Amino acid sequence: MPVAIIADIVQWAIFGGVLAGTISTYCKNHPGPGCVNKRDLEAIGSAPKVLFGRQEVGPCNVPKYNFDICRDQLHSQGQVWSSIPSAGVGRFENVPPACMNLAVVLSGTCDGSGPRPTPCGSACIEYSGLSDDDFRRISSAFS
Repeated sequence: MPVAIIADIVQWAIFGGVLAGTISTYCKNHPGPGCVNKRDLEAIGSAPKVLFGRQEVGPCNVPKYNFDICRDQLHSQGQVWSSIPSAGVGRFENVPPACMNLAVVLSGTCDGSGPRPTPCGSACIEYSGLSDDDFRRISSAFS
């Protein structure tokens, strides 16, 4: 480390020590605005505490509010249309944006190892590799 940098560090350490000592001595001898006594800090303990509960999570550790937004958009937007274009494929159209974000979770897996969702438009999801039970489960999620 260069000598100039070491000298700067030592200078700041000394200056900081002198300044801290000066402020603490001043506040001890001249209590008032700008100086905080330890006794003043103890009063903070009596202040009411605000507790925030832990956020609820749904499947795959997705925050519950994402599912709530999807549900609300489903109710306000109307019906999602489903079809079976070919064996093992399910197509869902008129899907709200919040539900599009939950496409993998709605397939029943968290890692995408089950039915594979593929967007087929801005409000369309097509799942491949569906069993009849998978199709029923996803259909009921959209209804």
